Amino acid sequence: MIREAKLVGFVILLAAIFLGAHAAGARLGPVTTSHVQVSYPGQGGTSGMNMGGSGGSGGSGGDGGPPPAVKLRGGQP
Repeated sequence: MIREAKLVGFVILLAAIFLGAHAAGARLGPVTTSHVQVSYPGQGGTSGMNMGGSGGSGGSGGDGGPPPAVKLRGGQP
């Protein structure tokens, strides 16, 4: 009798967890593992980190030049 009560309680708890996760997933929307472009305020709509080597001047896009310098928020490289 006590084993059956524990089993029923566990199944009810498990169902409650899955129903809560389903409700949270329905509210938050789909989850994906693909890369998401993040924009930060104050950047004028440009992407925060452009790691690609497409175009530009003197980048590391395979031309053997030095990589671009990192600019800190204070303006000093």
